[in-house]
Amino acid sequence: MSERRKNDIINVRRAQLTKAAYKVVGQKGYYDFTIRDIAKEAGLSTGLVHYYFKNKEDLLLTLLKEMNSNLKFYLNKALTVLSDPRDKLLAFCDQAFDLMDKEKAYFHVLIDFWAQMNHNNRIRQANIKLFQSYRDEISAILKEGEASGLFKVADVKHTSVIIISLIQGTIIQYVIDNAAFDYREYTGKIKEQILSIVIKEK
Repeated sequence: MSERRKNDIINVRRAQLTKAAYKVVGQKGYYDFTIRDIAKEAGLSTGLVHYYFKNKEDLLLTLLKEMNSNLKFYLNKALTVLSDPRDKLLAFCDQAFDLMDKEKAYFHVLIDFWAQMNHNNRIRQANIKLFQSYRDEISAILKEGEASGLFKVADVKHTSVIIISLIQGTIIQYVIDNAAFDYREYTGKIKEQILSIVIKEK
């Protein structure tokens, strides 16, 4: 078997297993799933799971990285067709808020990962990188808006933290209690509030 063919098989198997892990962790939570659960969901043997992933932690970290890579891919795809920084900022918000419809399990899985941060430094570092990438993306949009004269931002880093807090805080509250408020109504208001923070007054 050629090296290329071998690598293709490895990539397919790892993708198959991380997809199964995403579903299982979303249903059972971090503590209650087993490697056997992942193998059953993927239709593979437990031995094959251990062949591709050293242990449960290795599988979960791969899952977290895969989730984040997918988010960045779809965000970049949405942003590349836009030129106006206001549209880019709204597209960022939409991509985040729409995950509740497109990927219902995502935030349940993510919250489970957050719960492990005090016990697992590798998961802590993965989450640090995730939120840094969010802030970096927002900062780039804010700087572009400033350069074009559309935005007025006194402190880009501070403003990026506020925007991520508004988005993530709204989502987390809804995940915890989806009867607390009308999600679409409130996310629309949050987007208006975010624009009001950065739009340059005429």
